[in-house]
Order: sequence, then structure tokens, then C-alpha cells
Amino acid sequence: MLMLLPIVVALAATEPVPAASTAPTTSSAPTPLKEIGRVRALPACVPIVAHANGAISQALDNDRTLAIMTNNLHATDFDKLNMLQRRNAIEALMKQAEAMRVASSAGDVEVKKLREYAVNSPDPQRKAELKAFADALGGALYRQKKAAVEFMRDVTIMRGREEAQEARDIMHRDNPVPPSLIAQQMNETAANGGPLPQPPATYNKQMRLIGDTLNELTQGILVDEGIAADHSIAATSGC
Repeated sequence: MLMLLPIVVALAATEPVPAASTAPTTSSAPTPLKEIGRVRALPACVPIVAHANGAISQALDNDRTLAIMTNNLHATDFDKLNMLQRRNAIEALMKQAEAMRVASSAGDVEVKKLREYAVNSPDPQRKAELKAFADALGGALYRQKKAAVEFMRDVTIMRGREEAQEARDIMHRDNPVPPSLIAQQMNETAANGGPLPQPPATYNKQMRLIGDTLNELTQGILVDEGIAADHSIAATSGC
């Protein structure tokens, strides 16, 4: 039976960059992004809300996918998996990253609609609020897409190195180098001040580093989502 990736129970609260926001100047946590329900006191702008919720839904789905991926990268013992199990585990992560990339693009379509509403709005205040909301939400979706693409790129590079190492192993197996010649080459390298061959990084080490990168990217996503959340009510009400 293949080893299954750990199941995440607790989910994260969590082309140029479309007006990506800068880090907050205070230590307060970003406002959690939520789908827009019925707006109290002011009537909701139904078409705007529909597109806003479409983009928000994609962003929140990506947050959950990113949290699961990051958890699995840190929690799975890739070194103890056999070759087939490890390939299946990594392939599952690649499919999640691809789903996140696709969802980000779908959310960006909704954000473009919101920007059109902002441009055409006759109300200066709503124009400003809607633009700020769309830019921040677009920034979060862009960062999510970037995280997905960077993950797939890192895995592709890792696989390329693995395949190259396998090719070298086969060559050495079929054409073994005498131990005396290996020792001579290492002595010559050391005498010339060159680096000695290092053991390859373990799968766990490589996957943990990729997981750390995703964690760092998540912080920018949460900041953008928080700004979008702060502008969401004013941007979608008062019609």
C-alpha cells in the first residue's frame, strides 16, 4: 500500500504584479478575507459582489491548497518512501500546484471585471475603494500563482538533477573507475584547493527548503488579502 500524504486538518487563515501592496507598518495581523455576504445598512451592488466573490473564492481555495502543500512538504518523510511512493507523492503535490495556478488565472478574470467597474464608476469614492479592493485581491492571486509556478519549477529542477545523477550512476556501474584513480583525483582536487565531492542533499532537506519558500510567499498573500478585506464592504455596497 502506498504511503499517503498527511491530511491537513487545520487550514491556513490564510503580466507584472497588479499594484502589489507593501508590508503593513504595524504588527497587527491582516484582516481575514471572507466571501461577501449581505451588506448591512447599504444595498449591495449585485454584479460587483458576484465578481468579487468569484475572485475571493478562488483565492481562499488557493489558501487551503497552499497550506496543505506546505504542511505535506514539511511533514512527509520523503527519504523513507520507495521510488514509486516518492514519485506519487511529488506528483500529487505537482497536481495541487497546477490546480492553484489555474485557479489564480480564473480569479484574475474576475478581478479584471472589477477593474472595469472601477474605471466606469461615476462615484469617485466607490471608484477608489473598488480599485484598491481589486488591486489587492489581484495581488494576492498573482502571488499565489507565483508560488505555484515556483514550486513546479523547483521540483522540475530537482527531478532533472536526480535524472542526471541516475545517468551518472549507470555510467559508473557499466564503466567502473578504479578506486586508486578516484583517490588520485580527490587528492589532486584537494591539493589544488578545489571542493571535494559532497553527498547529495536528502529529499527531506530539499522538500523542507521548498516548503520554507512557500511559507515566505504566504506572508505576502495574507497582506494583500487583508487589504482587500478592508476595502471589500465599501467597494461592493451603496448602489
